[in-house]
Amino acid sequence: MSTDVLTRSIDLARTGANTVESVLTPAAVKARGVKVLLTLQTDDPRIEAQPLYVAGIKIGETTRNVIYQATMGNTVYAWDADTGNLLWKTSLGVPINGSAAIDAHNINVKWGILSTPVIDRAAGILYACAWISSDGSGNWQTAQHFLAALDLVTGKAIPGKPLLNLEGTTYDPGYGLPVLQFRSVERKQRAALAMVKGAVIICFGTITETSKTARGWVIAVDVSKWTIAATWCSTARGSGGGIWMSAGGPAIQNDDSIWVATGNGDFDGQTDFGESAIRLRYTPAIGQAKGSLTVAGWWTPWTDDARTGGDLKGEAATRLTASALEELPKVSNFRLVPHLARMGVKPKDMGAAWGDQDLGAGGIVLIEHLGIGLLSGKDGILYTIDITNPGETGPTDLAPAKAAMNYAKLAAQPILYTYFDASVDPATPNPATLNELPANRTHHLHGTPVTWLSAIHGQMHFCGGENGNLRAWTIGPTKVSSYLGCSVEVASPAAPVPAGGMPGWSISLSANGSNDGIVWGIIPYGDANRTLTNGRLLAYDATNLARYPDGSGQIVALWDSQDWNWNFLHPKFNRPIAVAGKIIVPTYDGRVMVLGLA
Repeated sequence: MSTDVLTRSIDLARTGANTVESVLTPAAVKARGVKVLLTLQTDDPRIEAQPLYVAGIKIGETTRNVIYQATMGNTVYAWDADTGNLLWKTSLGVPINGSAAIDAHNINVKWGILSTPVIDRAAGILYACAWISSDGSGNWQTAQHFLAALDLVTGKAIPGKPLLNLEGTTYDPGYGLPVLQFRSVERKQRAALAMVKGAVIICFGTITETSKTARGWVIAVDVSKWTIAATWCSTARGSGGGIWMSAGGPAIQNDDSIWVATGNGDFDGQTDFGESAIRLRYTPAIGQAKGSLTVAGWWTPWTDDARTGGDLKGEAATRLTASALEELPKVSNFRLVPHLARMGVKPKDMGAAWGDQDLGAGGIVLIEHLGIGLLSGKDGILYTIDITNPGETGPTDLAPAKAAMNYAKLAAQPILYTYFDASVDPATPNPATLNELPANRTHHLHGTPVTWLSAIHGQMHFCGGENGNLRAWTIGPTKVSSYLGCSVEVASPAAPVPAGGMPGWSISLSANGSNDGIVWGIIPYGDANRTLTNGRLLAYDATNLARYPDGSGQIVALWDSQDWNWNFLHPKFNRPIAVAGKIIVPTYDGRVMVLGLA
């Protein structure tokens, strides 16, 4: 039995679970282990887009199973998943040269396709968003973003669908505000693509967060007309609110609602929606009427102003000025708090540095039968969003006296998700108190939780934050999550303290319906944000928990690449997928590893 993987996190709800896998069972993996079946080599050292998989597609005279992979070098590859033969590769243009202005820790050689493409199987098209240096210089300041439509069989551009330039796209926010114009020089397109109502949905974060014009954008492209059909900006009056979700994609509800999470930015609940979970509705253009993307609900836990707890003090202010950090372009993964911590600044003196705790570091996963969405960001706190009535937080709801009422709009109260510290109140009226370094390490969640309906535990979900364990939860009709257990293994065990490493766990799940669940996870040994570091691949039994001496649950490792001295560079923000008896693992050394039972 096999399935297609046409989008990031397996499906548009972003569950991360392939539930039609019958070959890879916990018993088989434990007894036989896994081995490398194929090594697919690219010309580009960095791969941030998740691999995609199409089963039973006819190419030439042969019906094949095909792996599609986009790279940071702006190349898309197609390989036979069973033989490893390269079927085609297509270059979409000159990528951008690595620069500290794009990412504070310049470990990427090139910047091209960051996001995971989306495949329309019925139409036979792969859509990818490429960051292209049209003048060939590789300079990020003159580069632009394009949407490409490639034939799944040949890799060639679909006739009538040449590269579509997104530069200059406009958004009219109303309220007497000026019309905004999309400029690639301020954007980073990391969030995975999605499709809804015949449109490709493209979300953008920011490069220069200090810029007052750096904002989150959503662009809908009508694929039949091959035109930009609708746009939306997350902070039309203010700034910030990037939509990056650590490469996760917008989650699509059964009614075609589009859910995104925004990061650091302004909030007024009218034109500005920084630090929010937002439901958008896309209306295609009909006749003379233009298409639209409109806000149809949101929930917001705090504002950046409330979060900072005051200005930098004493030594922190001195060192910040001395290093001219205020002049640096603050990309979403810069993390000023760990930087200051490594400089020896005490948390109590950091003040405004705590503001970089963006909710948008995580993506939303939908559990439709419970009417909820799960979201966690740099807080490591789980927010259970009521997707039927998200609550529409207003500015006055964020006053300390109203905090309890705002949290009550959730389907369940916030809980500590990626770590536990009895001294921390996840539903605090003072969000500045949430910025903690338990055990001198951060516990941000970079990515989307994985969800699965298990025959043994019911509705489960899994997460793994920075410098912490893989953690398993169950959730029932009350919509309250209950902790089940965690792994022995932790992410970034070799990263320096204070602060530790990034980005935590990259996970997915395979199962045969509600049985035989396996969590597949990649973790870095060091800090994969600041340096190139080796990765570690692990397989866990999703339901058969052991017990620690204190009686708490232990998620049991079935297989561990460390036992076999495997070496591969950790693919920051990427994740493995398990499909058709294979585990497909992207790397930061240009390889795509195809694994199977030994």
